[in-house]
Amino acid sequence: MASVPIKPLDGEDGYLRWKESVLLLLNTADVAHVLTDDPPAGTGDDGSPANAATAAAAKKWVRDDAVCRGHILAALSDRLLPDYVRHATGRALWDAVARTYDVAWNPVVYEPMYQRFLLFQFEKGSPLLEQLAHAEALAATKSPPLSDAEVAGSMCRKLPEDVANAVRECSENGGMTMDRVWKIARITEEIRIHGPVQYQVDKKPYAIASHSRKLAPPSDLH
Repeated sequence: MASVPIKPLDGEDGYLRWKESVLLLLNTADVAHVLTDDPPAGTGDDGSPANAATAAAAKKWVRDDAVCRGHILAALSDRLLPDYVRHATGRALWDAVARTYDVAWNPVVYEPMYQRFLLFQFEKGSPLLEQLAHAEALAATKSPPLSDAEVAGSMCRKLPEDVANAVRECSENGGMTMDRVWKIARITEEIRIHGPVQYQVDKKPYAIASHSRKLAPPSDLH
């Protein structure tokens, strides 16, 4: 994917667009996780590598953090760069810019766990229900807490498209809830394991075809 040029930040004007553009760039580069993740331990008490896996993970984190920090610095104007170059990590740099220009920024809203929810993406091939439970737990760390409808709406924007469409269809009359999100997610897993199934949402029968996972009345399912 070709990167879209980012207009360097040079003040308050345009900060929101700049922020979203930089986040997209960092996610595309697969380094946005350093904004929320703590660096893994890569050495044992004696200073030697604890094991090859943890040492490799620590090395990757250092590399990702350097790339993340570099992208953010590159997106600052020549006027602002000297004020922020002193920050040694991507997270410290990102938070420093947010403190200055993000009117919604505060230490509670930008707690690492909730920031992980904002950046969370469902991964194809990984267990859907486990990912949903993890994302819901991250969303629950926000203070003040989100309403159930707000969590469900945010989750729906992150879910795989076929699952999200099914949730929206079932929510047309009763409003979107996490209970409905979970029902559809569980049905999706049943389809993956057992094939087409018939089910009920709010006592109304529906069916999902395994080839499309599209909601349909049972009579329309062939």
